[in-house]
Amino acid sequence: MLQKNRLVLGLVLITLAGCVAPIKSEKTENRPIAYPTKTAVTTAHPLASAAALRMLDVGGTPIDAAIAAQMVLGLVESQSSGIGGGTLLMHFDAKNKKLESFDGLAAAPKKVTSALTVDVDGSRIDSELVQRGGRSVGVPGTLAVLKQVHERHGKLPWADLFAPAIELAESGYPMAAYMHAILSLKNAKSDHPDLLPYLFTPEGSPKPIGSLVKHPAYADTMRRIAASGHQHAWGKDQVDFLSAAQRGNRSTLITASDLTNYQPLAREPLCAPFLAYSVCMMAPPSFGGVVVLQVLQMLEFHTNSKATSKPAVKSYNFDDPEFVHTYIESGRLAQADRLYYVGDPAFTQVPSNALLASEYVRGRANTIQPAKAIPEVAPGNFAKKAAMLDVAPEAQSADATSQVAIVDKFGNALSMTTTNNLNFGARIVANGAVLNNAMTNFTAAPRAGQAAPNKMEPGKRPVTSMAPTIVFDRAGQPVAIGGSAGGGQIVDYIAQTLIELLANERTPTEAVARGHVSTAIRGKVQLEKDTAAAALAQALIAKGHTVEIVPMTSGLGFLRRKGDGWIGAADPRRDGAVMGR
Repeated sequence: MLQKNRLVLGLVLITLAGCVAPIKSEKTENRPIAYPTKTAVTTAHPLASAAALRMLDVGGTPIDAAIAAQMVLGLVESQSSGIGGGTLLMHFDAKNKKLESFDGLAAAPKKVTSALTVDVDGSRIDSELVQRGGRSVGVPGTLAVLKQVHERHGKLPWADLFAPAIELAESGYPMAAYMHAILSLKNAKSDHPDLLPYLFTPEGSPKPIGSLVKHPAYADTMRRIAASGHQHAWGKDQVDFLSAAQRGNRSTLITASDLTNYQPLAREPLCAPFLAYSVCMMAPPSFGGVVVLQVLQMLEFHTNSKATSKPAVKSYNFDDPEFVHTYIESGRLAQADRLYYVGDPAFTQVPSNALLASEYVRGRANTIQPAKAIPEVAPGNFAKKAAMLDVAPEAQSADATSQVAIVDKFGNALSMTTTNNLNFGARIVANGAVLNNAMTNFTAAPRAGQAAPNKMEPGKRPVTSMAPTIVFDRAGQPVAIGGSAGGGQIVDYIAQTLIELLANERTPTEAVARGHVSTAIRGKVQLEKDTAAAALAQALIAKGHTVEIVPMTSGLGFLRRKGDGWIGAADPRRDGAVMGR
């Protein structure tokens, strides 16, 4: 059924994008091999990839292409991302050899309580009552950050970038398999009343896979933003957004001034060495960069026999239980650090550079024992305190995020990770767009004596695992561009893919299909069901790990330089597509 759906999607995108075709492939040893292309795009949906390539074809830059892709994603993959959510973006300017990163995460309003589960009168609210609905909505940042980057690096007129989304919203697009699966879950009809008019049949079932979906309200919003600017998405004085966000068990605390005054932020990228490369990622409030860069450095330390007197892991082999054990322990150590130290740097001092310093990382790596799991993993201690404070538990996000990676013929590159947080966010639609539920990403109300760098505060941005990535060779040229969807497991999806691409020289197709191993949930090791990773369970249990085997619907998208061109892949677990010229 999935293959049939992708055929339908392909026919539609050929019609809309003027015979835009995916990168050609052929079968060699049962593996698809993509031919290098000068421009390349990977997104979470074929129609979004087609829209991005359409902009590159007419002389647009990667940010032009990314905006077109995001507007389409907000329509055809609205469970995952859109203008009602938040976005992190990395951009490389090839001419000036300049790497920049931009934070457009959804933020807390000026008026907040001490936690999402604490009401305005101080009473406690059951977390299930505020996971969705108006109170869970953060001030969206996606449009603002896209506008900021477009002003710096865009070439095509702002209004032109909305044409593909408008065409699709009016003429219709085929229901995708991934969205259909989400809408087919138990209680979907009652859980998603705002989606009933356009994603469900009159009988209350999700529209069948491949059936045509039209969304004129979304087309109207796209036209308004195209003509009048990003501040006009939500109607006069933001009234449409504010009215919609009153719905649910508790209404929003967002005001019109919160929406109007939101500012995206340029942040200094985090970079660290791995093998012959420099891996660059987002800085806090993303914890993704800190975790992935620590893990890569710890693994390189343990695979270099000259660096340690301990038995070295022979290779970066995810079929080898010894290597996977070392990978897991590296992840556990990095996760402990991020939980204790990482928050919004406007509210808490985050020692990002110290956490990535080679001496510190080597010290952490030296605590890994080859024969058994560390019983209790604690964060590193910069202050030499006798004991570290406990950390309040954090909410776990689902796989509702989209990844976009783009490179143009001049070598300009972009990686963007964009989200509504949980699937369909707050389950509220305003002017055709799904609103996020990013407020669930803040820590629960801390108890006395607990470290809580991610506690909820006015104007604060909650931490996120999202980690758009650009990798450079020794000459300073990009060699890999990408990132992933997937909630807390994003850090593992990216770390594994980078290891496969850079250490094992796999193709992107091979790398993103690899069975996943994750340490995102404290106290557990997750192995992806129905993959080779699941076969590691008994060996890991014997080393003291608590293992669970679960589906892990990631959402990776990566491009890799090959010669003077690019090859790429989108995660086969979802509906993504890679295209190029």
